[in-house]
Amino acid sequence: VTPTTPEPTTPGPTEPSITDGVHRTVIFVFKQTNDGQDLFIRGGIDGSVRPDCTDDVTTDPCAIDITVNSLGTTTHYDKYNAWSEGDTKLDWFGAEAGQGTYNGEEASGSPLAWTSSDSSSPGYQELNTYGDHYWMLDVDMDCSQTEQGWFEVKAYLTNDAQGWEGDVTQAVTCNGGAGGSAPYTTQNHIGRCGYVNVFSFDGTSCTVESF
Repeated sequence: VTPTTPEPTTPGPTEPSITDGVHRTVIFVFKQTNDGQDLFIRGGIDGSVRPDCTDDVTTDPCAIDITVNSLGTTTHYDKYNAWSEGDTKLDWFGAEAGQGTYNGEEASGSPLAWTSSDSSSPGYQELNTYGDHYWMLDVDMDCSQTEQGWFEVKAYLTNDAQGWEGDVTQAVTCNGGAGGSAPYTTQNHIGRCGYVNVFSFDGTSCTVESF
């Protein structure tokens, strides 16, 4: 299935980077999955950018403080809500100590929920203007812990032989109303704190929109 993310022929204007304070930040990852599979993200800042990364998520300077926002209270969001409990960092590890479980299953990072742009779907989200299979994470992120307003993510698919998505060579300039060019290169997706970020699993495109 081809993602339906609009791809303008020219990048959009660049909105200023948000480098201070806590701001709502949304991440979409397009991925068509099979029954029993769930999508998570891990991220923060890569060790090549901050060489003093540690294995202790509570003190790791490469992790970014987040508070996960609810997407809904229907059964469709049961997994997302369960795994969001105690998820306080965007980090490169799996479940945090004290992070919620779903039917005894640990989280594999920060959870995403399957969403749709179809208003009749149980996964409908207003910010999803793209189609089905856009997995979503909605957080309040501490932009002061990013790199010039940018952060990195990589998706992890459960019950799949691959697990991690592959290394990404992201487009130099992101499309969308907010757009922007990352201040450095990385093998991960790189998005903007305080904005809506749209990626595709194993894809190179990026779209950044204002709320």
